[in-house]
Amino acid sequence: MQKLEVSNSRIFNDLVEYTKLPPELVLKRCQYAATELAIVWTKKKSVTEFYESTDLYLFDLTMYQLMLEHHKLIQEMVQQIKEIAPKAKVLEFGGGIGEFSLICSENNIDCTYTDIGQTKEYAVWRFNKHKQRVKIIESDPLKEKWDFVNIMDVLEHLENSEEIIEKLGKTARYIFCNPTEIKYNRSYPQHISKYDLTKQFIHVKRYLWKNKNEHPTKQ
Repeated sequence: MQKLEVSNSRIFNDLVEYTKLPPELVLKRCQYAATELAIVWTKKKSVTEFYESTDLYLFDLTMYQLMLEHHKLIQEMVQQIKEIAPKAKVLEFGGGIGEFSLICSENNIDCTYTDIGQTKEYAVWRFNKHKQRVKIIESDPLKEKWDFVNIMDVLEHLENSEEIIEKLGKTARYIFCNPTEIKYNRSYPQHISKYDLTKQFIHVKRYLWKNKNEHPTKQ
């Protein structure tokens, strides 16, 4: 496992503050959360219940965001937004612990967040702690038009991934997604959908995909 420096990371320190656990225990739980999630999955009652009931994703997603932070990948995504559409309307779909939304807000980018369960509760706590105005959407966010939708590490968890991609094709100019990085094996049984973006989107660079329809956000 890649060694990450976490002591000065707000991503890590927020979770320590929120859980009120010693940092060394938080780090250990971050490191084993993915394995524990695979075990918990075998006892689930439903897919929705699984995501709403567990707090393990707070730790698993913190580890994931720490890796993105280490490689400065969210900053790269935000820079792409600024270069393409500085006044963009942005959605973080299945936004997890909300780090992307926080960084967008800190860069004066209009960002909206959506997720469920304890993960959402924690993200809202983080938005309030860091005094950032991130919009929270409760209804179907893909009924609206968006310049950018960050849907990384989400589609593989959904039972209706192709339906969501079709909606994105009608509502999003660009998306951030990482299909080539998704693992499908016993360690990630919650990855239940294999999906194809290429019917609706063209790969641009890294995680950025452009809609094949030149102006999908125009009414």
